[in-house]
Amino acid sequence: MKNSYRAIGTICLAAAVSAGLATAASAQTWRMSTKLPSESFEGQLHEVFAERVSEYTNGEVSIQIYPSEQLGDAQTVLEQVSSGIIDIFTDDVTYLDKFDPSVSWISAPFLFDDREHWACFLKTDYFQSILDGVAERDNITVIGDVGPFTRGFRVLVTKDEVSSFEDVQDLKLRLWDNQLIVDIWTALGTDPLVMAWTDVYQSLQTGIVEAVTSPASLVESMKFYEPAPYIVRTDEFNQANVYMINKDSWDGISAEAQEGVLRAYYEVSDMATAGIDAAFEDSLEIMEAQGATYGLFDTAPLIEAASSIYRDREASGDMPTGFLAEVDAARNACL
Repeated sequence: MKNSYRAIGTICLAAAVSAGLATAASAQTWRMSTKLPSESFEGQLHEVFAERVSEYTNGEVSIQIYPSEQLGDAQTVLEQVSSGIIDIFTDDVTYLDKFDPSVSWISAPFLFDDREHWACFLKTDYFQSILDGVAERDNITVIGDVGPFTRGFRVLVTKDEVSSFEDVQDLKLRLWDNQLIVDIWTALGTDPLVMAWTDVYQSLQTGIVEAVTSPASLVESMKFYEPAPYIVRTDEFNQANVYMINKDSWDGISAEAQEGVLRAYYEVSDMATAGIDAAFEDSLEIMEAQGATYGLFDTAPLIEAASSIYRDREASGDMPTGFLAEVDAARNACL
C-alpha cells in the first residue's frame, strides 16, 4: 500500500512539474526595438503598451524594450525581425518597403488629400494584399490595423528660416533610407542626405545637413531645435506608428493572448490621438522659450510640383500598377 501511495505521489509530482514546464514554455518575452528615446512621448506610450500587454495576456507575453536604436538601425533590425532574432520593430509601416517597394508610396509627399483620404486607402483590399505578401514571403506581420497610432502632423526643422518653395531649393535635407522619399525631395529641388535618426542632431550642429523633416511631436525630445531653431508645418504626408512583428512570434501565442495584445494596441493608439496635440503644445512652449520659432509653410507649389512628378512616374511605369487608381478611388470609398 505504501508503495502504491508513493507511486501515486510520484505521478502527481511529475504531472505538476510537467504542467509548470508547459506554462513556463508558453510564456514569451518579446524583444522590441525602437528608434526613439524612452522619455519621448512615443517612447512613453511604448512603455504603456508593454505594461498592458503583460497585464492583458496574464503574463503569457512580456515585452523588453530597447530604445534609441540600441539593437541597430532600422534596416538591420528588420532583417532580424524577419529571422526571429528580434520580435518587434516599431515605427512607420513604410519601413516594410525593404521587402515590398510598393509600401513606400503611402508616404509619398503630398500625394493624399488629407489624413482621412490616407486612412481610407489603408483599409482597401489593395493595401492589405501588400501586407499579406510581406507576411507570407518575409515572415513579418503587423499588430492590428495600420493608422490608429498617430504620429500627428509633420514639420520641417531648419537652421535658417524657410518660408517658400524657393527657400528649399538646394537645401541639405536629412532623409531616411527610403528611395522614393529621396527621389521626390530631390525632384522638388532639395539636396538630400540619408543618415540614421540618432545622427541628425550632431549633423545639424556641424552643418552636414541644414534641415530635417520630422513628426512635430519628436522635435523637442530629439533637441533638434537647438541647432535648427526654425520649425514650419508642412503636412508632407501622414504617418502612424505600427508594431511590425515576427509572424512566428505572433502565431506562437494563444488566441486569447492575441486579443490582449490587440486591446493594448488600440488603447495606446487612442492615447496617442488624445495626447499628440497636447504634447506638441507643451513641447512648443519649451522650444519657444529657448528661441525656436514655429509657423506654417505654403505647400501649394510643392503639391503642384509633386502631382506632376507622380503623373510622370505613372506614365513611365515607375509607380505600382493601379496605385494611383486606388488612391483616386479611396477619396470616396469611406464616405
